[in-house]
Amino acid sequence: MRLSQRSAARRERLVTAVISIFAGVGALALASVFLSFFAAWGDMSAGTVKAMSGAALAAGCFACSFVSANRRRRKGLLSGLICGAAVFCLTLIIGAFTVRIFSAGGFFCKLLIVLSASALGGLKGVNTRPVFGD
Repeated sequence: MRLSQRSAARRERLVTAVISIFAGVGALALASVFLSFFAAWGDMSAGTVKAMSGAALAAGCFACSFVSANRRRRKGLLSGLICGAAVFCLTLIIGAFTVRIFSAGGFFCKLLIVLSASALGGLKGVNTRPVFGD
């Protein structure tokens, strides 16, 4: 049975979102493991570990928005910012559940890291030859 044009477009957007989320989570996990290995190997301060976790978060956001924009091939900045907002909300919710309190410490710094990395990933994804999809 053929899908209507509207439902086919909806399905493609959903598949793109799922693939982008998996790419972002995979990049975040890989960067976290890699950076935690170096944190355990060398005796690092708490500030260095925080900076490394910010770098891992930026890598995950960049990968998520890059894949999304590369598959859609249009509106890279907008799709990157949407991916960044989704990742930021997700990290905020997970942080609230794990810590059991809402902490505003580092809120704007994390927001700036997430949105800038996601916007850059979206711009790079649109302007790069298609790697994922079609």
